[in-house]
Amino acid sequence: MDGLLELVEKILWAVSFIAIGGAVALMFFLVFAQSIFGSRTIHSQLEALLRQNRQMCEQLKQIVQHLEKEKEKDKSKN
Repeated sequence: MDGLLELVEKILWAVSFIAIGGAVALMFFLVFAQSIFGSRTIHSQLEALLRQNRQMCEQLKQIVQHLEKEKEKDKSKN
């Protein structure tokens, strides 16, 4: 009977370590998940802004080229 009691104590001791480890892992996830997922969201938003910035720069270049052509046409007419 003593052997069975020692076996149950060892099992409970091991299970308590597993439970504590799981609780620590869950706390870690709850504390840091928001910042981990938040940084991914911010990164994707920054990439979208960068793409929009590049598109805007291209459009501005096209506008400048168009205005320069119009200016040259006006000079040639006068």
